[in-house]
Amino acid sequence: MKYLIICGAIIGVLLLCCLGVYNYANGIQQEGVARETELNNQYLDNQNELSTYISKFYETVGVANLKSDKMDQILMDAVKGRYEGHTSAQPGQGQLFSAITEAYPNIDMSIYDRILDQINSGRDAYKQKQSKLLDMLRSYDKWRESGLVQSRIIAAMGVPTQHLEARIGTLVKHGAEARDQMYLIVLTQSTTDAYTSGHMDPLSVPGGKSDKK
Repeated sequence: MKYLIICGAIIGVLLLCCLGVYNYANGIQQEGVARETELNNQYLDNQNELSTYISKFYETVGVANLKSDKMDQILMDAVKGRYEGHTSAQPGQGQLFSAITEAYPNIDMSIYDRILDQINSGRDAYKQKQSKLLDMLRSYDKWRESGLVQSRIIAAMGVPTQHLEARIGTLVKHGAEARDQMYLIVLTQSTTDAYTSGHMDPLSVPGGKSDKK
């Protein structure tokens, strides 16, 4: 009887240990799913912010008849900071002004102040979205890599998992590729080149004469 009691106690302890390990691992798995779901949603929200910014621009400024791929590109470049520091509202000055007038020579630039206000507002909103995504990614990485035991369990679970996805239109990346994609803060090519080379060449206007070969 004493032997049975001891065996029962040992089995009970082992069961409790297994249950504890299961609950711990299950908690980590649930935490990972929650974090990756939030990242997925935020990544899509950032893209939606750009889309909404462009649509709202045409509505607010009242130039719906000028909606085109050229203007969209100028707006995208502006909100990503291509013309930052060069957005003077004075006629004949500023790279943003030049880009708009070269792409649309007949535009009534009396609405330029409204254009500038709308772009600045869109840039601030987009920057906040990008900063939030970066903070979430840093928190996610800190959670993945912290703790001698936890980090190994998380790695054994294959985190980042296939549940993490970076969706751009019909293109979808999963897992580690999705994480890397999310870290790619949207910049214009000229900005990327400037950071890489340490200098910036004169800007060309989307759809303008300088783009023509």
